[in-house]
Amino acid sequence: MRALSNESFSLFRWVEATFLFSAIAQRFIIGGIGLYNRYGDISKFVTNIEQLYVAEDGFVYLSQEKDYGIAVDIDNCYGSLNELQSFLICLSKHICELDNLVQRFNQKKSVRNDGHGYVCLPSPRGILRFDYSQSMENDPDPQEKEFPFELEIIYIEEPNHIVFEYWCTVKATYLFVTFEYKENNFFLRKYGAFDCIPDNWEADDSFH
Repeated sequence: MRALSNESFSLFRWVEATFLFSAIAQRFIIGGIGLYNRYGDISKFVTNIEQLYVAEDGFVYLSQEKDYGIAVDIDNCYGSLNELQSFLICLSKHICELDNLVQRFNQKKSVRNDGHGYVCLPSPRGILRFDYSQSMENDPDPQEKEFPFELEIIYIEEPNHIVFEYWCTVKATYLFVTFEYKENNFFLRKYGAFDCIPDNWEADDSFH
């Protein structure tokens, strides 16, 4: 059984993540260092609509547990499996590309003022968001950084709004990353608490 919600870190989820930690860590090569194209074997993904189904645990697996173990929380999707199946196949084919994008963001960006330049955005109580443009900068020394996370669950609670839930391989914690799908492309919009990421975040070398 997998996590049930992306809104809170319940005791249930903490216990579940703890039990799965060893298995996840074993699949993660060279101690959690970022690995580009780690989800690059397309044969391990579902690419045929006829292969999509709701498993016994209530999830739709885009990659079976014996492979990458990446699943969609269909119960919290905005539509039914029949409504989403074409988009799920499209998403399945782009997971490696999107994971690479997340890792590049982790490598290239850092918090301003030596890690102290957080600027909060107005948010509902209990929600913490930082403004990307005011809080982050291009890392002046973009050495390879650890990325001890594996993609586990995908949420599609709104049309064209995709959330990746990453599970940490070294402690019981999570990372949520949000993408927008528009004009047949995926755009990174939120990384953890850093929100409002623009289309051209990667190409803008003048960003300071």
